[in-house]
Amino acid sequence: MKKTLRILCALALTALGALPSMAQLNGTGYYRFRNADRNTEYISMANDLFNFTTCIGSACGGLSQASSSAGQARALECAGKYLGTDIHMINDADIIDVGSIIYAQKYSTQASNHDYNLIGQGTSLLTLTTGTYPGSVKLEFKNRYITIDPVSGSGANTLYTAKIELKSDTYVIFVGYPNLGIRYLVDDNGTLAINASSSAQNAKWYIEPVNHFNVVPEVEFEGKYYTTMFVPFSYKLSGQVLKAYAVKGIGDDGTLQLEEVAAEGGTVPAQTPVILECGSNNPAECQLIPQGRPVFTAPDVSVEDNAPRANQAVADESNLLRGTYYCNTDGTITYTRPNNATGSFNANKNTKPTNPQKYVLGTINGSGKLALVKATGTAMPANKAWIEYTGTQELVFPWEPAPTFIPGDVNNDGEVNVTDAIDLINYILNDEGDINLDAADYNNDSEINVTDAIDLINFLLNAL
Repeated sequence: MKKTLRILCALALTALGALPSMAQLNGTGYYRFRNADRNTEYISMANDLFNFTTCIGSACGGLSQASSSAGQARALECAGKYLGTDIHMINDADIIDVGSIIYAQKYSTQASNHDYNLIGQGTSLLTLTTGTYPGSVKLEFKNRYITIDPVSGSGANTLYTAKIELKSDTYVIFVGYPNLGIRYLVDDNGTLAINASSSAQNAKWYIEPVNHFNVVPEVEFEGKYYTTMFVPFSYKLSGQVLKAYAVKGIGDDGTLQLEEVAAEGGTVPAQTPVILECGSNNPAECQLIPQGRPVFTAPDVSVEDNAPRANQAVADESNLLRGTYYCNTDGTITYTRPNNATGSFNANKNTKPTNPQKYVLGTINGSGKLALVKATGTAMPANKAWIEYTGTQELVFPWEPAPTFIPGDVNNDGEVNVTDAIDLINYILNDEGDINLDAADYNNDSEINVTDAIDLINFLLNAL
């Protein structure tokens, strides 16, 4: 009896050890932020357009209006429009949208400090909210870390609020440090927004650790499945993700020259656009495991255009593949300006498939060959890869599709019989007849001659 209990306890401990880690924030690492009110929606980085000069200069009305309630309201409205453009709320229960993976970098190792920089898609919240408003007095907003506090629950049921203090680091005479107040991230009916209050359920968040994300295969070829990937962090191939390839050249005949970047269990470096080969078309079986921290460079904030831009450089310039982190097509966004006027900014962040033409993963009609084919859409999808090409050759992979004919079925009727032998002999003797040349090369020596006819006749005699 005691032995049985020990075995049961061991099995229980083993099962517990196999469970995923509790869904809660636990220091620096990869996470996903799910809203408590609209609890199937996750935060997802979609752009990097936030522009400090527009918020303070155009919307607020400049420094003279920065301390007025009306000016602050306009600045916050504009900031909220930018925020909702740069960060979307998405449904992604299957963990296939890389934009929903956020690297939360803790400001301090002290347990009592809850300040984080949220990094994703080649930029960060700290980067986006850093800016300088030009003028006789330059207002500087910097080091605006977001504070993530647990407010209720425990373990997987812990709820958090995420707040940021919109306070300038510049002292202004008679004004002090201009401050737009503390604002909380909320899910406003499917749009990320900011609110002065955290009392509503839409200002509460579940935070889920990310151990992997799934891949959606796009194209099937010879029993394998392929897609492309471009992300700002390194990752390990797992599950049914078998290989990752870079494109290092294009032959005179259009054949792509591939280089294996990683194989099963190997790691793809950060900012490396690749073609992934999978052994399954089930996303749940095709997993990638984030490694290390994301790579991104926040350029200096300039007076002319102080909206930091994500660094989308490719790690290996000899790799012909390119990619983007964003495919935001929100269009024109309007905001309020002084004296009841309005302003606008273009929220589109995409890479159109022209100038030069972009080629994406696909197959060539007729031949069934795996290839890169001309893109036809209006915007390139986020986190995908392509190459830019101005030539005229078909860009095919160096792999031939398996034959789709039956050896010896010269007349293509789906059967191999004496009629095929007669048609083959007529073709050899008279060089006439509409036959399947691949099937006619019965012995597969790349020639069609009397030997093929003899071998086919012998096959038919032995089959009788």
